[in-house]
Amino acid sequence: MPSQRGGGADADGVRGDSGPVRERARRAEPSGSGRLPAALPAIGLPVLGALVDEVTGSGVGPVFAVCAVLGTALAAAVSSRAGWWWVTAAAPAVVLAVASGTEYLVHGDKYQGKALATGALRWVVHAFPVMAAAVPAALLVIVVRSVRSGRGRRG
Repeated sequence: MPSQRGGGADADGVRGDSGPVRERARRAEPSGSGRLPAALPAIGLPVLGALVDEVTGSGVGPVFAVCAVLGTALAAAVSSRAGWWWVTAAAPAVVLAVASGTEYLVHGDKYQGKALATGALRWVVHAFPVMAAAVPAALLVIVVRSVRSGRGRRG
């Protein structure tokens, strides 16, 4: 038989189903089955954009940039409040990993020996503007979500 702590709280210190603490916790949790995982747009859209750019022959370029920024913004839109930090912090790493990984996988024969270091430097330089656009896009979505939920206003 589970022990009850004073006032009808369960082992987590949360009241039963009808208590206000439990209701706030239930609203704060993302719904498990109907919610898009934040990693899907954050990684999937940049990969899709990089593949489209490579197929069209332009290298990792404008389609990748647009998809990476949109993917980061969409990830911020579907993530939980606790996940906002991870979306914002991971955006530059995802952009760089997808851009450099795509370039290396498609043109790996060009990047042997010293050419790999030169190529890696080029990947960082070319990916930087996309990284610099993805983070503010995520922050903008987070600010809009905060204001719309009423948590951005003070009492």
